[in-house]
Amino acid sequence: MTQEVNQEPEANQEPVEKKESLFDKLKNLADKAEDFIEDAAEKVKESETFKKAGELVEKASDYVETKVDELEKSGVKEKLKGFADKMEDKAEELLEKARETGKNLADKAGDLADNLSEKLSKKPEEATPPPAEAVTTPPPAAEETTTPPPAPEEPKV
Repeated sequence: MTQEVNQEPEANQEPVEKKESLFDKLKNLADKAEDFIEDAAEKVKESETFKKAGELVEKASDYVETKVDELEKSGVKEKLKGFADKMEDKAEELLEKARETGKNLADKAGDLADNLSEKLSKKPEEATPPPAEAVTTPPPAAEETTTPPPAPEEPKV
């Protein structure tokens, strides 16, 4: 029994040592990869291309800042706001004119409908046969023709 107990701890120690050594190897590999990436990054930073790219970015940034300052000084924002205000006023005027024109057209359509209904109500009275006495009398003179109402005006825009 003594031998079996002694053998078990040794068996347990071997896998632990293997795990630690595998872990150590992975850690070393990760450290080497990190060092390699840092070295490569330093080489890129020191290269002429990277320096030129940095200068171009700086120049572009300065150019954009200059143009933004010019736009702010030129008053474009105020001009656009003024233009928007004028357009709003113009739109309100046009809407008011459209309302007036619509009201006028509605009034004229109502008048036309009234005139038409009056004409239709008079025609049945004229269509009834005259009484027997009226047959011997000459037919009445032609009634005055009524003029149709004027055509609606075109809306002024």
